[in-house]
Amino acid sequence: MVSVLRLGHRPERDERMTTHVGLTARAFGADTFYIPEMDTGIKETLEDVSQRFGGDLCASEVEDWKRLVTEWNGDVIHLTMYGQDINEFFEEMGDEIKEPLIIVGAEKVPREVYERADHNVSVGNQPHSEVAALAVFLDRLNEREIPPFPDGKMKIVPRKEGKSVIDRSEIPDLDKCLEFMFERDMDEGLMKHTFSVLDRTVELYLEHGGDLELLMAGALLHDIGRTVTHEVEHGIEGSRLIREKGWSKDLARMVERHIGGGITKKEAAEQGLPERDMVPETLEEKIICHADNTAGGEERLRDMIERTKEAGYKESAERMKKLADEFEENICYKNNQ
Repeated sequence: MVSVLRLGHRPERDERMTTHVGLTARAFGADTFYIPEMDTGIKETLEDVSQRFGGDLCASEVEDWKRLVTEWNGDVIHLTMYGQDINEFFEEMGDEIKEPLIIVGAEKVPREVYERADHNVSVGNQPHSEVAALAVFLDRLNEREIPPFPDGKMKIVPRKEGKSVIDRSEIPDLDKCLEFMFERDMDEGLMKHTFSVLDRTVELYLEHGGDLELLMAGALLHDIGRTVTHEVEHGIEGSRLIREKGWSKDLARMVERHIGGGITKKEAAEQGLPERDMVPETLEEKIICHADNTAGGEERLRDMIERTKEAGYKESAERMKKLADEFEENICYKNNQ
């Protein structure tokens, strides 16, 4: 359990900085953020971020910080540029730090803070931001690992380029997906294939990760467009049905991009489809695409690649191979080219 006590907060001057101290405490896994004379705006911001992005940081007002520090059942650590070097502190303490209460000051803190703290620690004996000091200290405390968060409504998906945010509030759960499948009168053969893709998706998720909630919905609804047509545009039709339900745009894109190795803008034009890029990009999109290609086993994948080549779409066939290379180590087609 890790707690942070913010001292010296001046409502008229420090609201933004104190909010950032609280957000940093949350991001690095603190459980409680104490502040005397709690600012309503700060509390609402911290609770809103936790609700949307996950975590359960408690923003709590403390009437008597001196009593809190004196009666704290753990290590009280005051971050100050005048303290012991952080490297020496962690070398000495190691795993002996117990339920730390970390004090982060705003304006000049009273002398008694130094006296009441068990440890005065400096993250570089130089003036700099208290937000940076807290982040560095918590990073060391966590042994350079960012603690995982319980899922919130929003999830930021790590990407080397661009931005990807999944809104979980718009992803249908298992019951809603099944209800929609029956509502659309999915036939027995399509149902069987769908659940094969679901099994394959779970296998890929366990090995490669991704957002499980989005993947489950994507696996169940990837072929919902086949209740409209079995032609190549069934991906587009499925995407349309999902958007009409008001469900996740991420889910709609996943359904639209699951066919073969994806469809480029050029290929779409050649096939009389809307001229837009429908090649899977995110991890979740790629998993659903590959799960669909391999749900019937490696033989299905080889057959799909050959049929795609014969249809004149050699680039699409290569994308299917590339996708398989990304997820499989010993796929059979490699020995049968």
